Amino acid sequence: MKKTAKYSKASERLTFPHSTQEELYRELNRLGYYWQPDSKDWIRDDTPAKDATNLVKVRVWASSDKITQVVELLLEGLADSGLKLVEQSEPYSCRPPQQNDSRIYLTFMDSED
Repeated sequence: MKKTAKYSKASERLTFPHSTQEELYRELNRLGYYWQPDSKDWIRDDTPAKDATNLVKVRVWASSDKITQVVELLLEGLADSGLKLVEQSEPYSCRPPQQNDSRIYLTFMDSED
């Protein structure tokens, strides 16, 4: 495993048997710790949790000449899964060197809510 600052601090904060860094990070998150990149430390945050959102947000990234078709296919599949489209962005061109790609942002709501 790579000895990054995040991993080193996580290992100091918690002794937990793990085979990947992500397992250790998930356990810290479960215990209420979150990585703060500015201070390069795991900070415990006991703020009470809000209700989970009923929105599903998706970023579609594809070739600029195919993104519209990809989004149409996704919309059909997700509608069949019970999600209702509530917002769709226009295509955004990516910055160089990815300028031949575009992104579209989609927001769905669970139609059962």
